[in-house]
Amino acid sequence: MDQVNPNVEMPRPVDVSDLPSLGHNVPVQATAAECAALCRRFGLEALQDFSARLRVERARTRGGVRAIRVHGAVSAEVRQICVLTLESFTVQVADELDIYFVPPTELEDGESDLIDNLNEEILEPLAEPEIDVGELAAQHLALALDPHPRRPGAAAQPGMAAANEANAAEETENPFAILGQLKHKM
Repeated sequence: MDQVNPNVEMPRPVDVSDLPSLGHNVPVQATAAECAALCRRFGLEALQDFSARLRVERARTRGGVRAIRVHGAVSAEVRQICVLTLESFTVQVADELDIYFVPPTELEDGESDLIDNLNEEILEPLAEPEIDVGELAAQHLALALDPHPRRPGAAAQPGMAAANEANAAEETENPFAILGQLKHKM
């Protein structure tokens, strides 16, 4: 159970086979080395103060399925590159998570959709008696990141509009556009 996945930058395995009846809190704080590794993984310029406040407890889903619930929040300071200006800027990232890990014995036969759409809950299979809350926090950080980051106040450059107009003019002057115009004249 103390095996650590070498492909995970921030391993924090939690044994859930013998959880206390009230569950327990699991604080996660990334080291500088872990932040650097996560930067490489997510293509970030910098990552600082990455932490998570998580609670791991036994629970039942709204559908009545026995599960292990992991819920809480992740936060970090991230430096990204603006897709418009290519300048770096800093953004505060925060995300909440609420996931139910369900033992295979609790899943219905052939159930492959692990999102309970009726109850809007995320269900994950629990194949082993431990959950890597560090990897879970890292994944939720990735989900909270803007895939097309824009520096606050960044707008399309005036020259970009002129370039787009020039490209449109070029397209009308291509050989096929000229042939199309000839066809209409005939």
